[in-house]
Amino acid sequence: MFARARSEEDGPLNAVPLVGGVPSPSSALRAHRLRTIGLAGALLAVALVALAAANMPHAARGGAPARVQTQRHAASSYAVAPSVLPELDSYGFPVLTDVLPKDGSRVVWGICGPGRIAGDFTAALSAMGAKIGAVGAGSLPNALDRATDFARLFRIPRAYGSYEELARDSSVQAVYIATTNNAHFANARLMLLHGKHVLLEKPATVGSAEFAQLVKLAAERDLLFVTNFWTRFFPAIKWAKAVARSGLLGDVVHVQGDMAFQAVRVPGGDRFSLASLGGGAMLDMGCYLVQFAALFLPQPVGGNAPGDARGFDVRALGQVEGGVDTDVAFVVAAGGASASFGTSLRRSSNFALSIYCAHGKIEIDGPANCPVRASYALYDDAASKREPPVPCCGQPLLEQRSFVQPLPTFPPRLLARRGYPNGMGFAYAASAFERCLYTDGCRSLDELPTAEQQLIVDLTAEVFAHIGIYQNVSGM
Repeated sequence: MFARARSEEDGPLNAVPLVGGVPSPSSALRAHRLRTIGLAGALLAVALVALAAANMPHAARGGAPARVQTQRHAASSYAVAPSVLPELDSYGFPVLTDVLPKDGSRVVWGICGPGRIAGDFTAALSAMGAKIGAVGAGSLPNALDRATDFARLFRIPRAYGSYEELARDSSVQAVYIATTNNAHFANARLMLLHGKHVLLEKPATVGSAEFAQLVKLAAERDLLFVTNFWTRFFPAIKWAKAVARSGLLGDVVHVQGDMAFQAVRVPGGDRFSLASLGGGAMLDMGCYLVQFAALFLPQPVGGNAPGDARGFDVRALGQVEGGVDTDVAFVVAAGGASASFGTSLRRSSNFALSIYCAHGKIEIDGPANCPVRASYALYDDAASKREPPVPCCGQPLLEQRSFVQPLPTFPPRLLARRGYPNGMGFAYAASAFERCLYTDGCRSLDELPTAEQQLIVDLTAEVFAHIGIYQNVSGM
């Protein structure tokens, strides 16, 4: 069954004014104005250059893309195939009974790093009936006390005061790593060397070479290694991806998003402000935007030019303080389409995402990194008309639909420990990870293939190259 998911008819969306299928310059400027620093004009210039280049191939093809059905027929008949969405039980958790071992045994999880994010992830594991065998802490003098308190709260049988002890626990088969960004590589390598499957909290690593090493190590030991971009596993994201790739709205032309919050300065610094801990806006939020570019932009043709990362053209501007990025605006372009993003630790935003297509758009409500709602609007196709549309007034709306999938309920006993919005959505990623482990030969997830994880790291590194931070990193 598909618990509580629904597709519904809505009233008109507040559409961004379009010019030729691309947000108008005034709209792009409003969406990306960096109020706290003087980057707005420069970003707009970069974005417009990328958008102009992105549109040239589409115009060169001549007219609208080939359509299998007429537009109105497609609008009335389109529905996401059930196989796109996870099967959910009556509580809203993904079903695993079809792949669980006949004896009822389950993978035993270990938790590496008992912080706030790990608390939400562990609550989701507990609520979905997963088995958690141990937790390890190791970066602070009171590590054992922290691990013990965490274990007591989540009813975990064993607590360790070091990551090495957790790695040596032979009963643990899979480890979720949620340490600070600078320690991701070392901890993932440690767990892989001890034969553990690894779900590594994003960002996987700071350096591209380090991520490639982890991929190689996992393959050599026949282990599952996945970056926890939990976004990819939310039903609303799967629905939006299916709509974008269906052709209903035409080619994707532009993706636009902003993720920002005002970080509170902590005396001595913290994981947001210290380069030694892998701080900054890009590694905390910007990497979510990068993965949206990888998800929705078409595959590039060519590459290897200056500013290219595996065929994707990347441009970025940023404000740097103390070696970390506090405000970044960047553009990614490929295959005749582009994406413009902003991320910041100096201001706030609604974390929403828009995907503009040739004759429609997809909206992913904020927080788009863990959404429960997405929608699309289908407009009349101007390219199929004899008379050109009136500029700047938009296209006639043919249809719009939305998809809503409420989250499973957070366990009442653990509400005081809840750390982030929509944390119970970790169950979607954890279930996909477990499902793979119960499936013979599965060492990659369809939602986030290994090659795409590497691409996300590479594109993020290219942004860093533009703003001059995290260069020549080793072991991060």
